[in-house]
Amino acid sequence: MENPFKYGGVVRGPYFADRRNEMNELKREMVNLNHVFLVSPRRFGKTCLLLNLIKMLERDAMACAYIDLNAFPDIKSFASALTSLTSKALETNKDKLLKMFAGLQKLRPKVTVDRDGTINAGLELAVDEKDALSALLEGMQHAEKLAAKKKKKLVVIIDEFSDLEKFNGQTIERALRSEIQKQTHIGYIFSGSEQSVMLAMIRDRTRAFYKLGRIMELGPIERGAYADFVQKWLKKGGYTVKEDDLKRIFEIGNDVPYNVQRLCNVMWDDAMETKAIKPAQIEKLPVIVAQQDSPHYEMLWHSASQSQKILLIALSKDQTVKPFSKDFQLKHGIGPSSSIKASLDSLLKKGILFKTLQGSYHFTDGFTPYWIDYIMKTIR
Repeated sequence: MENPFKYGGVVRGPYFADRRNEMNELKREMVNLNHVFLVSPRRFGKTCLLLNLIKMLERDAMACAYIDLNAFPDIKSFASALTSLTSKALETNKDKLLKMFAGLQKLRPKVTVDRDGTINAGLELAVDEKDALSALLEGMQHAEKLAAKKKKKLVVIIDEFSDLEKFNGQTIERALRSEIQKQTHIGYIFSGSEQSVMLAMIRDRTRAFYKLGRIMELGPIERGAYADFVQKWLKKGGYTVKEDDLKRIFEIGNDVPYNVQRLCNVMWDDAMETKAIKPAQIEKLPVIVAQQDSPHYEMLWHSASQSQKILLIALSKDQTVKPFSKDFQLKHGIGPSSSIKASLDSLLKKGILFKTLQGSYHFTDGFTPYWIDYIMKTIR
């Protein structure tokens, strides 16, 4: 039997850990064609949730278009993708698609041929790049008209929506809101991992997306349901583990779905011979993960300055105290605050740390502290 605990990519079907409440909640919102801003930290399975949601909605005959904003460097490529994907969600006939695309003013048809000979209909900007925003709005209007013509509900999911700021966000926000408010056949899910950016977009009274839709914060998977999911697969594979011992995996992984999946994946392989999982094995799991990913951590470590490394070592030992507190600085012999701030800003920019909405700092990768502890022990 293959290892059932998948991580790092899109997880579907029986391998997708329980998110039934969130899936049903989002489904209800989309059936009513509402607007939802889905906010969550990284590694909480946001994208997996959305892609599994699409399967659920499509089973109910709703059309869905998923767009990862991170994949598009400018408005013109975003405009082409949004128009193409929403059109293909509503119309599968390629000849009809090309005919529809030919009727657009600011986007023109683009036909590509795959290696296997498959012909694909796409779009590209037909005007100067300065008109890219108007092309995007034309694509949105086209999606609304097509959904009305087909008498279908269309759900547009824009992932990593916080990246909108790289497109001169304030201007495009106003234009998007104006168009979205006119639509009656399309529901939207705007999701993002940059929590502070997302919340600023939708809570600031001066921003265009203020009160455009509800905010849904995606937290950890409910531990009881997640434990049942893990136990189900372990029993199916002939593994045994005590319920209290299994809780330790969630504690080590801080209830972050990616972390729990990764720990369970390693646990499955590590206990393959005996099939009996003991507490000592569970305690060494994060170290095994840290060793497996050592080349990645080494690159990050070498990119850090000496003062940043000192701060990372201190944070790896004490993640509960805010780094600007006197207790933290005295305990670890670091400071002054100006130096700590400079290091934190750089580590945030590199993506090694992230700042919570409550103002504390945490490792983006929850296994980094275990790697730091491991290397500190090896060099002593």
